[in-house]
Amino acid sequence: MACGALIAAAASAPALNQASAADLAAPEVIDVTKSPIDVSFGVKLATEYNLRSVSQTKGHPAVQGYAEISFYDWAYAGVWASNVDFGGTDPSAEVDYYAGLRHTWDGLTLDGGFLYIDYVGEKSGLHELDFWKVYGSVKYAFNENLTIGANLYWTSDFIGYSKIDGTHSSLFGKYTLPPINGIPSDIGFYVSGEVGKQWVSKNFAPDYVFWNAGVGVTYKAMTVDLRYTDSDLSRRECNLFIGQRSSCGSRYMASISFDTSLSKIK
Repeated sequence: MACGALIAAAASAPALNQASAADLAAPEVIDVTKSPIDVSFGVKLATEYNLRSVSQTKGHPAVQGYAEISFYDWAYAGVWASNVDFGGTDPSAEVDYYAGLRHTWDGLTLDGGFLYIDYVGEKSGLHELDFWKVYGSVKYAFNENLTIGANLYWTSDFIGYSKIDGTHSSLFGKYTLPPINGIPSDIGFYVSGEVGKQWVSKNFAPDYVFWNAGVGVTYKAMTVDLRYTDSDLSRRECNLFIGQRSSCGSRYMASISFDTSLSKIK
């Protein structure tokens, strides 16, 4: 069970928020402006921290936030944090540090970088879960309403175990509804979804498929998102994976977030 709880953290190995469909729910944070340097930031209150259809907070609420600096519409670096609640080393928070290159050519955006996951408050004397990933993503905006994309994350240091490879990849998409007569133009509606798979080498953790779909409303810097998520993990596999049977399986989630940047503040 202790090993299962450690593997649970593996499930939580965070993908950068901008790469998942759930986070596509949020307005685009990085805005290409005349200023060569911009800082974006935001905060989210969610019914739980759910990552690739596995709860990282035992189904309890999560408070999350981030800050990111971008340079010349090419380089960026940032930090993201959330409370967590799972067994094993029993950390109190997850803090992600990341940096990379990202650029947009018309509707095409390419992104690649490095991510380090730090679990804060782990019990001493146990195997530490901190580890790193490299990632890449591509997305294409067919028009101002429809965007689709794909991502890939890989590490050879899965939850701090060297020579254990961990890989996850997904396809995601978002459709923003056209303006609706009678509704103010600064209120928007969208639908979005994601389907993906995670693989871990040497049978260290079960491979599984995950998916989510949701709808949302945006108003200026605020986004309200309602989402359904599930996976093909059995309850037995979930218990091995994260140390508790109830952290996987179908569930509905809700969140409210606020995202903006210095360039958008008048």
